[in-house]
Amino acid sequence: MRGQRRKRRKHWAKSFGPYKCRVRVFATPGGVLYYEARTEHGITRKSLKHRDRARATRWAREEQAKLALGVRVIETPAPTVARVLRGYRLNVTPGKSRSSRYQDTRAEALWTKVLGAEKDLSKLTRAEWAHFITARASGAIDPRGEPVETAKERRPVRARAVAADLEWLRGVINWAMNWNEEETDGEVRYLMRENPIRGFPIPDEPNVQRPVATQDRYEAIRKVSDRVTMDVRRDGKRRAVRSYLSELLDLVNGTGRRITAVLELRHEDLRLADGKHGAIVWPAVTDKMAKAWTTPINAAVRAAIDRIVAERPGIGRAYLFPSPRNAARAVSRDLVSGWLERAETLAKVPKHAGSLWHAYRRKWASERKHLPDVDVMAAGGWSDLASLKTAYQHADAATMYRVVSEPAELREAKA
Repeated sequence: MRGQRRKRRKHWAKSFGPYKCRVRVFATPGGVLYYEARTEHGITRKSLKHRDRARATRWAREEQAKLALGVRVIETPAPTVARVLRGYRLNVTPGKSRSSRYQDTRAEALWTKVLGAEKDLSKLTRAEWAHFITARASGAIDPRGEPVETAKERRPVRARAVAADLEWLRGVINWAMNWNEEETDGEVRYLMRENPIRGFPIPDEPNVQRPVATQDRYEAIRKVSDRVTMDVRRDGKRRAVRSYLSELLDLVNGTGRRITAVLELRHEDLRLADGKHGAIVWPAVTDKMAKAWTTPINAAVRAAIDRIVAERPGIGRAYLFPSPRNAARAVSRDLVSGWLERAETLAKVPKHAGSLWHAYRRKWASERKHLPDVDVMAAGGWSDLASLKTAYQHADAATMYRVVSEPAELREAKA
């Protein structure tokens, strides 16, 4: 009759088992048979590549019985080292800072070499984990996983370096357990279902080296920093001119930011009309946690920026510290670190063990222990209070003396 709905044609289907332990076979409009396996881990749907319904029914009943006994029916690609690390590189690494992207590239090469590209990452064993710790710490493998054959060529590394590589892999596995994607059969599944390294130990550094620069050290180096030069090419000739070291020291000492973030600053990041002395927008792309920050600057930082703008005026995405060889790129960390080492020699200050620029970030944080944590974190670019407290703020003699000399004495309550 006109106006009545046409009855929907039902296609053949058979189901076996409860909802989360079910195998279903069904026919498509073309008659080809498919199966659908549903478990607590997800759903798999795939063609049986035949049209025999009786055969499909027997198969489904048998497979559901296997599923009920814990035998996997779902056929999923193994989370190989190559597959998981490639997914991390494509989906996570691009959002990191340049230095973090470099570390991701190195760590990916390391673990691919150590474990093998086709290794099922979900089957990583405690023995493999322990073997890596021993080999990496002894220098038997280098930072990219290449074997170092002779003992003479091996360079042992501290526990912290080994821990950094292990923590990177742990972070990748945690990401894979929360990342789902569509498989070739059209189903969406998590890249990894279980954490194979749960409870595995990570070596701890008993004597962590975290040197802190002092104001005296900064002032001594700053007095000679203008004497450090760099080579530039002008009119086809190489000339030695004053390097960027003085302004870099002022910005690192005055903002507490990582040297990599300072080197990547562009003219468009400056907000010189804001507040008393201006502000800087620290973009997410240069932040270790991919977070953008806008912070005010003090008079010393503003003076340094004014000198930069006067010497190297620019607009938009032009770098404040362009490479002497290619203005389209920021100056490299290796080059400016060499400048700082030369200035330390000129100033005759003792070299810090295991630190160069980062000692000034610790200085900045330690000098502000008396200020509210929330403001120090926002101004210096910390997202984690525990990290600020344990890795950056250090005890000093003057503050410790105040602790032992200025107690808030407890008295008995008087009626």
